[in-house]
Amino acid sequence: MGKVILTVQYDVKEVKRNDYLAAVEKLKAHYATNQYVSYSVYEQRGKQNSFAEIFLAHSEVAYKKFEESDDQTADDLTSTLDEFVDGKTKYTTYIETK
Repeated sequence: MGKVILTVQYDVKEVKRNDYLAAVEKLKAHYATNQYVSYSVYEQRGKQNSFAEIFLAHSEVAYKKFEESDDQTADDLTSTLDEFVDGKTKYTTYIETK
């Protein structure tokens, strides 16, 4: 089974940038112990305040377990991030080819 990548892309309100970055650090610390995915956040080169969260699972099974897990802390932190988003959020899932 191939790896799975989930990307979550959005723009952040300029006035909320620092609050967003602080919340992301909490989310990174939380996901550092997750057994199913690794988590990182990137800012688009040349477009300030345009971010992508990247979740990487080593297999489709791990990704499915991640999706099904009941993680209230992650849900609460993610809900906080939603307050900083300006516009729509785009979700994309990629599965590694063989």
